[in-house]
Amino acid sequence: MLELEITKQFRKDISKIRFSNKHYAKYILFLGYLLEENEMPVEASDHSLEGAWSEYREFHVSGDLLVIYKISEGVLYLARIGTHSQLFK
Repeated sequence: MLELEITKQFRKDISKIRFSNKHYAKYILFLGYLLEENEMPVEASDHSLEGAWSEYREFHVSGDLLVIYKISEGVLYLARIGTHSQLFK
């Protein structure tokens, strides 16, 4: 099982998110997959990023809500959460 590290920016981002019960449950479920080092479900659209975020990956909680993260040396780092327009201006 991976350790979890949450960035200060992620904490700020998530405080602004208004999850529905369904989307919060999916968010927790997908984090569980990552922490247990299991393959993500297809519906999460998990993929690597390019450019300034090339060391990171993202998965979609729902529609346009996504989580940017990376896994390094046994640690899951949660970097950002928000919509495409919020994160990739």
